Amino acid sequence: RTCRDTYCHGPADAVWTSPRDSAKACGSCHGLPPKAPHPASSRCSACHGRVVDDARHIIAPELHVDGVVEYTPSGCTTCHGHGDDPAPPVDTHGNDASTAPGVGAHQAHLTQNAVGRPLACEECHVVPAAVDAPGHVDGTVQVVLSSVATSGGHDAAQFDPATRTCTDTWCHGAASMGHAASPDWTSPSPLACDSCHGDPPPSPHPQMTECAKCHGAVVAGDGASIKDPSKHVDGNVDVAVPEDCTACHGGVNPAPPLDTVGHTETTASGVGAHQTHVLGTARSRAVPCDECHVVPKKVLDPGHIDSPRPAEVRFTGAATAFGADPVYAAPTCRQTPCHGAVFPDGNASGGSNTAPTWTKVDGTQAACGACHGLPPPPPHPYVELNPVCSKCHGDINPDNATFSHPELHVDGRITFDVP
Repeated sequence: RTCRDTYCHGPADAVWTSPRDSAKACGSCHGLPPKAPHPASSRCSACHGRVVDDARHIIAPELHVDGVVEYTPSGCTTCHGHGDDPAPPVDTHGNDASTAPGVGAHQAHLTQNAVGRPLACEECHVVPAAVDAPGHVDGTVQVVLSSVATSGGHDAAQFDPATRTCTDTWCHGAASMGHAASPDWTSPSPLACDSCHGDPPPSPHPQMTECAKCHGAVVAGDGASIKDPSKHVDGNVDVAVPEDCTACHGGVNPAPPLDTVGHTETTASGVGAHQTHVLGTARSRAVPCDECHVVPKKVLDPGHIDSPRPAEVRFTGAATAFGADPVYAAPTCRQTPCHGAVFPDGNASGGSNTAPTWTKVDGTQAACGACHGLPPPPPHPYVELNPVCSKCHGDINPDNATFSHPELHVDGRITFDVP
């Protein structure tokens, strides 16, 4: 009492004596949806809208089980997308929430936004020439990352459906940029500057966050917004490294102020007493930059901006005179002959402040008597009343307070002329 292998009841057997309702319920004759190569979608009305409505009610019984499949797709948006946009939402199952895998971050990728250009559909998956193209409607989206995703040698870029993330893609940063995987495809959270690459990326990228100084064509001066989204995440790194030192620090000369984070006050460690040292004073010579730290020949030389701030202090020249082994322990210089912590022949200098504070620039740190006594203690000759330094030190004027040759003072040598 059954019909077998009939078009009317599909591949299933229909029992002749079964009640009408049970014999002809949706799914009794064909799957919901039917097996591949039928599209893996249960939205029957998308393609069979003349026969069934969105609630899967038969609205034209005369067109159902009549030997003809009423199939009227009207383009990509018949099954997914909306309006003229074929990208979800909605997905092929009718979902419109970004937490659904079929929806996810489609619109975030395909729409021009504040941080990036719109992507073309074929950059992430196969776009068929026709609805019935092989592999299109088999229930599995064929994700094939190409174009920007594989830029920079990231040929292994791929999407992991289990974790819903892309791995080793240029778009969302790879391990070399501080990130091994992309954000979750179904996460609605907006991306921050450090979502795809470090802020800044790890070395050898310069360890500074003033992005616009090298990426000014893309990043706005505030460093927090993208000036030209069309040049961001496009497979190219728009970089123009300035070779002028004052592009990152300094003003009238390469020494701060400004420091690399924009400070101008001497109480900031990046500023401190830079200008006092670099310009010199009426009592001391101008100190070359390379006596306190490495001066690179080029901006991207190793050891310059490829490590976190602050700058590495490396003393040379006058700072190492008389066998000194000076160190900078923020915010002071210690064991430097420049400020009298080390004196010729290991003698005491008698200075009142031989470890000055770098960020205290009020004239008191290098006042007469701060680096050595007036006069220094024995074995330096002692003149009890009104010592006249100029008698032995020709770089000092007879007034015992000003210098005729400040360039000879604090230079790592003793200007000593015994009368």
